[in-house]
Amino acid sequence: MTNHQSPMTNMRNWPPFIPHPTAWLSAVLLILLFRGISVIIRIILSILQLGDSLMVIAPKWRFLLYFVTLLSPIVIIAVTHHWLHIVLDRFFPNTRSQEMAEVTGIVPTLMSWWEGFYGWMAITLAFVVSQMIQIIFLPQMSSFYDTLAWWDELRDLFTLPTLYRLVTAAYLYQLEYLVRQHLMAVGSDQANESPQ
Repeated sequence: MTNHQSPMTNMRNWPPFIPHPTAWLSAVLLILLFRGISVIIRIILSILQLGDSLMVIAPKWRFLLYFVTLLSPIVIIAVTHHWLHIVLDRFFPNTRSQEMAEVTGIVPTLMSWWEGFYGWMAITLAFVVSQMIQIIFLPQMSSFYDTLAWWDELRDLFTLPTLYRLVTAAYLYQLEYLVRQHLMAVGSDQANESPQ
């Protein structure tokens, strides 16, 4: 009788200091999603030509618009995560992770909202880390322009700063994975120890 291990068992034996393939996939999807969001925002702003018209809005409403825009990626990631899992559950049900229940309905679930929050935090931290690396190792005046260009142009997708962001985001998703596994193990241990 042969001992055939499933891919999920092999994933559990993965060294914790190397991000899982799912962490890399999440990081790549996050960066691509933010590239898409930045392109869409740039197109909308150029169509509406909001640059000058925003100055006539009262400062209170400008701040409100700024914060809504700043937090909108959380909603976009949550909705994208929710609908992606609806498609995956329908066509690839074996890809569902242990902590995810079957996704139904049109409103994002708690896990999708968590992914929205965590994704926005991950891309922000990845951006900060990549900028720190750029400033430390490549202290050039053009690095600020490169920072702004990353949000605007798809042609700058394959650059060193994007690689730094990808690696940072993958390690942040690996950290989230390890924390989830720890919480599931603690919960399982407590359930086994509780009197029946």
